[in-house]
Amino acid sequence: MSTTPVNVQIPSDTEAPIIADFVEHALRVAYFDRQHWASLPISDWDAPGVYVLMTSDGSNRVYVGQARKLRGRLQQHNNKEKLPWRRALAVKRDTTAGFNTAEIGYLEGRIAAELNALHQITVVEGQTSGDETLPKHMMISLDAFVKSILGALRLAGLDISRSNPQTLTEDEQPSTALVPSNKPNKTVNKPNKTVTVADLVSSGLLQAGHALYLSQAGREAEGSVTADGEIIVRGVSYKSPSAAAKIVLDGQASNGWMTWKVGSPSGSPLDTLRQQWLAQQTAEAEK
Repeated sequence: MSTTPVNVQIPSDTEAPIIADFVEHALRVAYFDRQHWASLPISDWDAPGVYVLMTSDGSNRVYVGQARKLRGRLQQHNNKEKLPWRRALAVKRDTTAGFNTAEIGYLEGRIAAELNALHQITVVEGQTSGDETLPKHMMISLDAFVKSILGALRLAGLDISRSNPQTLTEDEQPSTALVPSNKPNKTVNKPNKTVTVADLVSSGLLQAGHALYLSQAGREAEGSVTADGEIIVRGVSYKSPSAAAKIVLDGQASNGWMTWKVGSPSGSPLDTLRQQWLAQQTAEAEK
């Protein structure tokens, strides 16, 4: 289980925002109540970033937005509300350059899509398409930021757990098998572990940004691989190829290792790389 280091600053002034610095990605997050939005320092928060407005009425409605000047946009939401929000968080880069317009557009879409995929949360007027004008390498970097921002929402008390855990399907269960060894009178076990997309990425068989394609039962979709081995489909990340395929197929179970093709719709199944990984591990076990 991976963790994200966070430095939290809790000011003595109860109206001032609580600040959380997500060190790994140089993200600064401000937590504040609506009635204290004006306590955000102009010098720090009239900066480009994304924000999430949250209700306190039990409806779990949120508004996801982006702005070139966060504090100014939050003032607009306070004066003319689109949601009866009571608390919020704002996110910016804790760097000299900060985010650009395309980057915050992409993050807005990714965060809104991730939250919209949760049955317990309703995204109000959230942009879910994202900004796809960015180069692939920048999208890969921003995808890593999304996890930190979702972590920031957890700190705010928002339930972002998925109702249907991404349990292993039959094609993803760990298995062992005796295979012939190159050495006389010897057999070795294939690794007794579940192979993940993250294993393929860490071994170099698959690279972050690689495109995956699915075409089955009249449905088509394109996904992309993240640096930590997840598959992003329609703005939402999945650890399991079969979980990603199930979403595309409207709940129909599918062996994602076979249905996702690498590089093009006519490419090799993702399972081809999985078998290569298993062969590498078997070779290592023989040494």
